[in-house]
Amino acid sequence: MYSSNPSFESLRSSRSEFYKSSQINPNSSVTNLISLNHKFEHPSPKRFFQTPITPPISNAASPIKENLKFIEQRFESYKVVVLCVNWYLSSIISNYSTKLILQDFTYPITLTQFQFILNSVFSIALLSVLMNNRNLISRFPQHTLPNFDGLTIRKFITPDRFILNTTIPMGIFQFVGHVTSHNATSIIPVSLNHTIKALSPITTVLIYRFLFQIKYHYITYITLIPLICGIMLSCYKTSSNKVIENYNKGLMFSFISMLIFVSQNIFAKNRLTINNLLPNSQKEERKLDKLTILYYCSIIGFLFTLPVYIISEFKAPHLSLGDLNTYNMILILINGVSHFIQSLLAFQILGLISPINYSIANILKRIIIILVAFIIEGKSLTLNQIFGISLTFIGLFAYDRWGMKKSSKK
Repeated sequence: MYSSNPSFESLRSSRSEFYKSSQINPNSSVTNLISLNHKFEHPSPKRFFQTPITPPISNAASPIKENLKFIEQRFESYKVVVLCVNWYLSSIISNYSTKLILQDFTYPITLTQFQFILNSVFSIALLSVLMNNRNLISRFPQHTLPNFDGLTIRKFITPDRFILNTTIPMGIFQFVGHVTSHNATSIIPVSLNHTIKALSPITTVLIYRFLFQIKYHYITYITLIPLICGIMLSCYKTSSNKVIENYNKGLMFSFISMLIFVSQNIFAKNRLTINNLLPNSQKEERKLDKLTILYYCSIIGFLFTLPVYIISEFKAPHLSLGDLNTYNMILILINGVSHFIQSLLAFQILGLISPINYSIANILKRIIIILVAFIIEGKSLTLNQIFGISLTFIGLFAYDRWGMKKSSKK
């Protein structure tokens, strides 16, 4: 039996085959479309290509993407170097001004409270300046400042639950770290205190290894040995034979201060690193900017230190503020500005590098501060210190060259 309308039946059959085979392929080439057109004109199925002809996917953009990724990594490295240089300069001013202040104004807790207050005041002042001069915002590194869309001073200083959950632990770290560090400094020599703090890189590695089950290459541990030994030799000085009261207590405070420093870096790293997208999610993860963290950490640190300050004031024969003079006030202002810049840069750097690399950058900062202090004070280095500094730079080179192996989970 022949169909009364063969052309219509043939057209309907060809159309159904077209929908089954092509499924509206977005990569269909011009050849495919021409072939389909011929199918409708010549219904014979033998002339129809069953497999769509699509052009091969070009990989011409891959080298460009790799070059852009390489340039981006280089740019990030240079940015970290520039931030570290500024961090070191502000740290030198902060440390040396602190020493000058405490030589005449021997109240470290009061100085700590001044630093917390000035940090919060400078944060509000910087925010006010940038709100009136929006063109200056682009001069700051990314994620340093909050989002200025609809931002007001009142909104900035009013915390929500997320801000409190993020900054309260960091403020507690700062409070405990300041108290233990000041107690250690008041009991044992500063050189011994810095020597114990030099254990921070290996302590960071051990915490990640045993607490977070992250394995490191053996070369990482080997390259940390000359680094730690070098900084210990650089900081340590032979003291007099006099017996130091509460010597073990001072060592304990110094060791706790070092542990607090390492724990704060590990905790803050998760809070400071910006991940644009979460895995398997299109939702942007919320991270606090560095200025917001610095402001609230300063407020929380001030509040936690306040009881210690009040107790120390009641035990003293007179109020510490009564010993302030114009010279000390100028030094405290300089110290506050440098400490604010140093803290802001420290949060910025910690957000860009790992806690281990941050500890090592902090060691290099300590070496530079020691060298600058010797130059300013006109003192000469001992043979042990010269050897220690040389060993430190050898360790830094070895760690940068071979020790920065990627970690992995067990």
